[in-house]
Amino acid sequence: MKKEIIKRIIVLIIAVAVSAYIWHVNRNIFHNIFRRALILSITTFIIVYIPFELYFSIKTIWYNRWSKIELDKIHVEKIHISIEQNKKHGYLVANILRSKGEEKQRNKNTLILISHGYSDVKESLQYLYYPLVLQGYVVLSYDARGSGESEKLGNKNEFLARLEDYQKIIKWVKNHNEYQNLNIYTIGFSIGALIAVCAAFNDERIKKIIAISLISKYRENVLHQNPIVLLSYFFKGIKLFPSQEENERLSPYLIFKKHKQNSSNESWKDVAHKMYLVHSKNDNVIKYKNFQENQSILKLPSQNLLIFEKGGHTLKKNEVALVGGILEFLKR
Repeated sequence: MKKEIIKRIIVLIIAVAVSAYIWHVNRNIFHNIFRRALILSITTFIIVYIPFELYFSIKTIWYNRWSKIELDKIHVEKIHISIEQNKKHGYLVANILRSKGEEKQRNKNTLILISHGYSDVKESLQYLYYPLVLQGYVVLSYDARGSGESEKLGNKNEFLARLEDYQKIIKWVKNHNEYQNLNIYTIGFSIGALIAVCAAFNDERIKKIIAISLISKYRENVLHQNPIVLLSYFFKGIKLFPSQEENERLSPYLIFKKHKQNSSNESWKDVAHKMYLVHSKNDNVIKYKNFQENQSILKLPSQNLLIFEKGGHTLKKNEVALVGGILEFLKR
């Protein structure tokens, strides 16, 4: 909330400054009458400020479209996972969710790690993971650094640090008496999918990875966005010119390619087939070509792919089919 207010204040200051400049030009240089200068100045302010206000408002409405869900059949436990011990708030806040039907949970013997999108929080994907909990899976959904209750740990744009955070979560699970013997699956959406894949693809402890709206090549996609998306990246503080190291570590396509080159055909097939890719053809944020590029390396069978004709980046109106496809993949 505080960051949204700061963004609005910055835009307001810029709009006032541009408006004042237009006033100065019309009144003091061209010597227009007071009324004309005032109208031009106010019009300029509206033109500069209103589009940003509309963007901020629509974004807020969109990301808050899912109301919080509470079910009496699900037990929710809030935990802190230590990340940086020398910091006062050096931990991630997460929820562990379990079905109150213990027999189902024993049958699944699996923990699913949920990695949310850039502007989301750990509760944002409840519509997706609540059905999994009710099926008997244990779910760990965490707030990434800079997000939700983990906001004070760091900046959400520290993507390399987020990779390390993810690996520390896996370590925490494997060191926990109650969960250390469970299989670990992971589900990630958008930047959360990137983090999950880049942190866990080479990790033998992760048995299945579901990547929703996954990017392929980080640098190429960040720089080749339309002006509106680029502008949103700028306001969010996302690095537009990553270093070579950042690009290699944050590009699933390059990670797939390197692993494939260093693996035998059988070994590669086993690793690649733990992937399940989900994408919409009309995704305007992470273009469909990202899916095609990743698939060109992975060569996954059709049962490891879920493609929607429409739905955009967030797969809007495809939620039921998405959950169904994920459940089918998890049960194999």
